[in-house]
Amino acid sequence: MATHRVGIVVFENAEVLDFCGPFEVFSVTRLDEDQRRTTASPFEVVLVAESTRLVRANGGMTVVPDYAFADCPRLDILLVPGGWGTRAQIANTHMRAASSSMPEGRAWPAAAALLLAVAGCSSDSDVGSDSEPPPARENWQRALLHTDLELDLATMTGRAVISVADGEAPGASWAVGGLDIHAVRGADGPLAYRVRDGRLDVGVPDTGAPVAVTIDYGFAAQEAFEGWMADAGLSFLWPAFCSNLFPCRPAPAEGQTYTLAISGVAEGDTAVYPAMIPTPAPAYMPAVAVGSFTELDLGATRDGTRMKVWYPPGADTAAAAGTAHLVAVMDFYEQTYGPYRYGDVAGSVSAAWEAGFGGMEHHPFWHVAADAMDEPEVHAHEAAHGWFGNGVRMACWEDFVLSEGTVSYMAARALGRQGVDIWPEYDCRLQRICHDEQRNTVARPDGCNAITLDEHPLWSQVPYMKGARFFREVAALVGAGPLDAALADFHQRHVGDAARMEELIAELQAAFPSEAMAIAELADGWLRQRACPAIPDRDCPAG
Repeated sequence: MATHRVGIVVFENAEVLDFCGPFEVFSVTRLDEDQRRTTASPFEVVLVAESTRLVRANGGMTVVPDYAFADCPRLDILLVPGGWGTRAQIANTHMRAASSSMPEGRAWPAAAALLLAVAGCSSDSDVGSDSEPPPARENWQRALLHTDLELDLATMTGRAVISVADGEAPGASWAVGGLDIHAVRGADGPLAYRVRDGRLDVGVPDTGAPVAVTIDYGFAAQEAFEGWMADAGLSFLWPAFCSNLFPCRPAPAEGQTYTLAISGVAEGDTAVYPAMIPTPAPAYMPAVAVGSFTELDLGATRDGTRMKVWYPPGADTAAAAGTAHLVAVMDFYEQTYGPYRYGDVAGSVSAAWEAGFGGMEHHPFWHVAADAMDEPEVHAHEAAHGWFGNGVRMACWEDFVLSEGTVSYMAARALGRQGVDIWPEYDCRLQRICHDEQRNTVARPDGCNAITLDEHPLWSQVPYMKGARFFREVAALVGAGPLDAALADFHQRHVGDAARMEELIAELQAAFPSEAMAIAELADGWLRQRACPAIPDRDCPAG
């Protein structure tokens, strides 16, 4: 009996049913049902991945691949599951090479066909056709699925290979404010493009399948917090300066997956950056830090996420103090709010910023200001953004409190479990806000993207502290544990997508109907009005 070898590809965030179901079907198949117990399946089923390391599928399930692409035997059939993870694989050159090496005439699942189309192997006559490419056209509606980003820090040049989703109209647009565009091309050659008022419009064809657009460009060093800060060896893209480093969509609701490769690093320096961001994330997420770093392994959570910290010479004491609870904090987040979605290694990187800045939520390697490296609250706060702010994105800049208020509360919860009470510090920050007419503002203003965040009063401690106080008082009503469960449910429903703060408030009211009116009153008091409904009664230092 001839045996056919079936390879099922597994990757981060692959849909479990899509690979487990076919695995069982192929494995239990028999040509003679009467001899089921004495004969084998005509299919040999193997799991294949980019490497043989553990792979975490959607929902946190971990699997061990049988083969890596590099040593996989010849396959007769290749099956690629679906799920969020396919977006990261579209621009994965190893995956595309494995797909394109398959023999012709096999039946392809939808996700595999999508990968093949990007690899240039589809038989669809619209893919790779000889038709004239369309003219450059502004189109912000056509979704971006994945960006494969290469940055050369020595030559200050970059290449972005961006997977653009099928759309109802041709064209696609990016913000490229500080970039010098050198060339734009598709699978069949150059594409028409124009740069106007910091916007790149490209004539991306409507093929009925995702299209890979390659953009070559140059970027400039930035002195302020507006892109690649060469002197500091850091990127800083928040809130909308991604366009000074790569073609992007800076709106907070925009999300896609990323792969990164960094070159041009000076001898003796280390570049800390994620090779992959596997769950859709906002455009300020990709980041790199370069310096003479020591890498310290802090240990792993129960889910297997390995925690690390990177720090420069002389900062070992501060790094140890600030990250003393980081493994336990991350473990609390995973066990309480759900699986971590940005890889199996995460941690804090010391950033040579000006004093008083705090941190920035670049996951999985978030940046912490050098003068804050000894502060456990900053590390816990930035880590929590893996669930809110990044995991669940803001739909609008006015939803800043959904990000910062939620993670401020989460950090207090996690550190409190370790005997670190940061509520007194929060109370003092809130007290200063409430007493300061110039500093105080509404934590959740009306509108959607009607403000420029870094020029608005909302760009302050207000959404952090008023948001944390709102959640603390909700917890006092319903219990901290039940509130954690409600936040976990919200995260599970919205992870990889954008949401509004009003949606979270409504879901809390639905989860606790007997307290719905009280929750609404708390939201009105702490989030929707300028005046503080109460001022913490605490002796606080001037600040």
